[in-house]
Amino acid sequence: MLTTLRSPAVALAGAALFWSGNFIAGRALAGQVDPLTLNFLRWLLALLLLAPFVWRGTVTHWPALVREWRLIVALGATGIASFHTLTYLALQSTTATNALLMLSLAPIAIMVGAALAGMERLTGRQMAGALISIFGAGVLITRGRLDNLLALGVNDGDLLMLLGIVIWAAYSLLLRRRPADLPGPVAMTGSAAAAVLLMLPLWLVVAPPLPAALVSAPVLLSLGYIALFASAIAFLLWSYGVARLGPGRAGQFVHLMPVFGAGLAFAVLGEVPTPAQLVGALLVLSGIAVVEYRGRRVVPLTAAAALPK
Repeated sequence: MLTTLRSPAVALAGAALFWSGNFIAGRALAGQVDPLTLNFLRWLLALLLLAPFVWRGTVTHWPALVREWRLIVALGATGIASFHTLTYLALQSTTATNALLMLSLAPIAIMVGAALAGMERLTGRQMAGALISIFGAGVLITRGRLDNLLALGVNDGDLLMLLGIVIWAAYSLLLRRRPADLPGPVAMTGSAAAAVLLMLPLWLVVAPPLPAALVSAPVLLSLGYIALFASAIAFLLWSYGVARLGPGRAGQFVHLMPVFGAGLAFAVLGEVPTPAQLVGALLVLSGIAVVEYRGRRVVPLTAAAALPK
């Protein structure tokens, strides 16, 4: 498929579209499949689907994988096991639209995390952009009403999504430690395998019994979409696009996710964006634009961190 796909831009846009669909499917499955089971089955199936494409590279770079096993486990624990499970848990009680709009805050969270870890120093422009985006996230979380916050009526799903973004930022900063002799696709495959192994005992002990709805056609189709399109195919499309355009230019396509997601949420779930969501999204994206003005380094970091959505 990828050898006949000539446009890397189309590949990257396709990956963003499929990742956006993951939020829609996760929201549609809310109450039918518990978040841990959904995430475990997603990555187990995705690894089986990816195996024919990644096994050669994995075997070739096996020594590097073994040497960097601590990093691989940390990546699997944060970016795949924890982040995605929290995302599906958040989608139990918040809309797919709001979750996707809040995900736009991830580049700011990564930048702030890098500054707190001493990896880089924030400029005045970056601090201003971060404050604008954080204010936008506040509008999203409170639905544009301060009395929601004062009355402790904030949606639990929004807070879980915010926690997930913090964990995603930690995962993204860990990616900076990936050595040059460990290719990104191999590291991602290894971290997905590590995440499945980490989730397995928890799934066996904590997760409720498999629901009867799991064998229904709508649930199977949604799970199949998440594993095939939002995981395996999106991963291959993204890897192809990044290889052709580079991580900096590819990272810009991640910002299509709130646009695609809002459209899909309206078409599939009937979610109509509220004025508060539109204002919050505009503020978040405006803050990112301020930060990225004149090629700030957050762009390639965003791209590198965007593999497993």
